[in-house]
This record gives sequence, C-alpha cells and structure tokens, in this order.
Amino acid sequence: MKVCGNTDIGKTRSTNEDDYCIARNDNGDWLALVCDGIGGSAAGEVASNIATTCLYNEFMKSPVLKKDYQVERWIREMLNKANDQIFARSMRNKTQRGMGTTCVGALITRFATYIFNVGDSRLYADYADGFIQMSEDHSVIAQLMREGKLSQEEAKSHAQRNTLTSALGVWRVYRMDLHKIDSDYRHLLLCSDGLHGYVSESAICDIVNDLRLSLSEKVNLLISKANQAGGMDNCTIVLLEKEAGDRP
Repeated sequence: MKVCGNTDIGKTRSTNEDDYCIARNDNGDWLALVCDGIGGSAAGEVASNIATTCLYNEFMKSPVLKKDYQVERWIREMLNKANDQIFARSMRNKTQRGMGTTCVGALITRFATYIFNVGDSRLYADYADGFIQMSEDHSVIAQLMREGKLSQEEAKSHAQRNTLTSALGVWRVYRMDLHKIDSDYRHLLLCSDGLHGYVSESAICDIVNDLRLSLSEKVNLLISKANQAGGMDNCTIVLLEKEAGDRP
C-alpha cells in the first residue's frame, strides 16, 4: 500500500484546524484519518488533534480484528473515547466550550476494508467502474438535498452550508456511519471540505487517476487546486493507492 497525506492552511484562515493520521500497527492493519476541527480560535485545532491522537493511540494497541462485529464494536468504542475526551476538555476550559471535529476514516485489516465518518469530511473510493463518494455528509445542506428541498446549485450559496448535524465532542450523543466496502478499489481518498467544497468531483477524479503523477504530486496538486479556487478553508487530504499483491 502506498500512502500520502498533507494539510494546508489555505489563503484566508489564520490557523489550520485540520489534522490527519496515517498509521500501520503490528497486526499489519492500516488506519487513515482526516479530522476538521470546529469551534473557532484554537479550539477547533485542539479538538481535531485530540481525536487523531486518541484514535492513533487506540489503533496502535488494537487486537486482531477478524469479524465485522469486532470491527464495529472497536470503532464505536474508539470514537466514543475521542468524543468524551473532547467534550470533557471543552467543559474544563471556557474558551474551548462547544469545540468539536469531524472525522472520516478508513480501517484496512487483513480481512476487509471499513470506512466511518462523523460530520462532512469525506471518503471517496476509486473503482474500475467509477470514482464514488462512499461517505454521507452529516450537514443541514446534505439533509435538505436528500429530502429534495434543495438543489446542488442552491446548496453552494445557502446560508447554512457549513452547519453540521453531527460532530465529535460537541454533544454527548453523535451520529456515526460505518460501512464495510468492496476491497477491489484502486485508491481511497479522504479529505476535509476544504477540498470537496471547492474542487469538483470530476477534477479530483482526474488527478487521482493521472498515471504521470506520483502519489505526493497528486495530493499537492489537489491542494493547489483548492487554493486556486480561493483557498477559503484549510485543506487536508490522505490518499491511499493499492499495489500489486496488497490484501485484502
């Protein structure tokens, strides 16, 4: 497996509230994460860092995960722990009250590939028959679009386009989606909305599948495209590419 990640502050923000993690543990499993902090000032940065640090530490000591129910239980416990840590920290510090973070992740074990997300950071899978958004945004805009009350064009300028319906650390209870996906993908791309909010899915797909570029060149070109579109937000990307003989 080839992996590459990078994060960029963009052109308008004073801090980078995104964070990411790429890790491989002693079981031979991979974990990739992108977290986009919310809460303003330094609070978003704190929340995203707590989440990535907590999930990384839990992953590096995780047991061998062979069954779907074991993976689901472990991921839920891992996210619950991160949620509790962020929430507790915000309760102890008035300036960080209400902070939280999105979280999108991929867990690739020797047996299967699992994806999970909280918030509107996304995961795309690149299959032979298409480049597909595998995660579902937890946002007011996404909900309105699913209900047919808003078009994609209207969503671009809607007043609540940045309002989340789920995040880690903000509430005691949060929504998390977890799926087991087909493992015959060529790439997995995880990103904050600093990319998918400004660069079209077709443009992202073209760059991911450009055989002339190395993995790091693809990641940096995607970030460059987001900055060319205005760089209005922090942009974070993790890109995984299968090599011959990779499992599963």
